[in-house]
Amino acid sequence: MPDDAVAVGRVIRPHGTDGTLRVQPLSDNPSRFQVGSDLTVDGTSRAITEFRPLPGGHALIRLDGLEGATAVRSLAGQWLIAPADPAPDLPPGEYYHYQLVGLAVATDQGEHLGTVQEVLVTGSNDVYVVKSQAGEEILLPAVSQVIKQVDLSAGRMLVHLIDGLR
Repeated sequence: MPDDAVAVGRVIRPHGTDGTLRVQPLSDNPSRFQVGSDLTVDGTSRAITEFRPLPGGHALIRLDGLEGATAVRSLAGQWLIAPADPAPDLPPGEYYHYQLVGLAVATDQGEHLGTVQEVLVTGSNDVYVVKSQAGEEILLPAVSQVIKQVDLSAGRMLVHLIDGLR
């Protein structure tokens, strides 16, 4: 991904037969999904023609030029990429989802757990999906008892595994 772009969502699967996509938005910036804005998916820039948020953090989106289920079937798992606009600074300890995806995760005991693959938005707090090179997955709640340090410049996250996380 170019330095001047950010992942703002991920295609989950087609929705229906008209070319609509079910996506997991990764951006807290609602202007990223305004009708008329451009997103790049699978290397092609397309204008958003429709966007509808759904309960549970997912959304339905239609992109210009993608008509019918066959046109979108191969897009499952693809990232939605947007230009990296200067995002407003967040308070200390808060991060944009795109900043967290890809961070290396280690415990305060020195164990490397893997990298953050995605951020799940839940009712109470976000959950970081961490996957190891061996394919093992661990879900880490984004709470201060677990997430001890996020160092964006070093590309890493330090965590404390409380009972029940494995």
